[in-house]
Amino acid sequence: MPTMSREELIVAIGEGRIAAVTIDTTVFDSKQKDFRRTDFRSIAQIKTRKTPILITDVIASEMMSHLEVEAADTQRALKTALRNHNLKWHRQSAGGEQATLFLDKDPAEFAKSEFDDFVATVGAEVIKVADTPDGLTELFRRYFAVETPFAKNQPRKKEFPDAAALLCLEAYAKQRKKLVMCIAQDNAWKDFCEKSDHLVAVFPLNEALGTYSEAYKDADLADKIVELWKAGEQEDFEHEVRSAIIDRLSYVDYEVEADCAVEYEAEPMDAQLVEILMDTLTDPIVLAADEEKVTFSIEVDIKAKFEASFSFSIWDSVDREHVGMGCAWADRTREVTMYLTVVADRDVDDGIEFHEVSVAHRSFTVDFGYVDAFPQEEPDE
Repeated sequence: MPTMSREELIVAIGEGRIAAVTIDTTVFDSKQKDFRRTDFRSIAQIKTRKTPILITDVIASEMMSHLEVEAADTQRALKTALRNHNLKWHRQSAGGEQATLFLDKDPAEFAKSEFDDFVATVGAEVIKVADTPDGLTELFRRYFAVETPFAKNQPRKKEFPDAAALLCLEAYAKQRKKLVMCIAQDNAWKDFCEKSDHLVAVFPLNEALGTYSEAYKDADLADKIVELWKAGEQEDFEHEVRSAIIDRLSYVDYEVEADCAVEYEAEPMDAQLVEILMDTLTDPIVLAADEEKVTFSIEVDIKAKFEASFSFSIWDSVDREHVGMGCAWADRTREVTMYLTVVADRDVDDGIEFHEVSVAHRSFTVDFGYVDAFPQEEPDE
């Protein structure tokens, strides 16, 4: 249906006009393909509001496939790195190393177990697109008519899973004469929802969960927590947040950008927290709440020192190959945005009683400015 404003969506939730909530693969991908993310699992709040959480079987398969691919990639990379390391150091593989590092595990089985645990934890229901009345007929009609979600300028075969899922969800909503909230970023989903009388698209997940919190008068439950945090008198909580950010930075990955007189390859090596910029804290969005705890998301900018390793080379036009010109390290202090998910007690009479602080970030690029491939030597050299 035409895009609903936030206020209209809140009213629809309060009036009980939302038959169910579903998620697209883009939601899973936006959470770094991690079924265990606290903010991802906060979707369980919707089930506690007597609203079913639906996942079509084709979307379930897509999510598991995406996780399987990444799990297989890291497994393969680790096997290669270990083999090279053992050869270089004349080292024998330690007993049980394969099992300890999950190198003998099946990525597909791992992905399915993670999905099954997620479904059980949040109380989701997997529905089959094969059960859609006249679904196959309508699917092919739209395919040959090039109707949404099929597009003329896109490889239409790739849209079959989305089309099957959307037709299934639309039939579900029609049968109940209500709406299904589709949490999705994909343009095909948004276009289909805009033309449907029964589907409404919302993104990101935090925004959708925030509308439920506001509809059920939970939206301000985190305000006092953030107020106390800003006051600077919650040492334990502040230490927990700082430690969580430091832990996240210890394995953060980012793109390196730089200016250089010669060609280079760069690899990010380290990131160290310098400062949390408290004046950049955004208003919290309540993701879930019960009688004792509240889960909320919040954004804050940090200042960090990023280090990268640079390998320089020039092109030899005679031998037609790149010739190595040495290596160098560089560091720059830059600001980036971190996304925090906090679980804490609602009661703050005795200060903030936190249960969990998790940190995430979107992909970002660190500009190292000009990097000199031939720095001036010291006088004694």
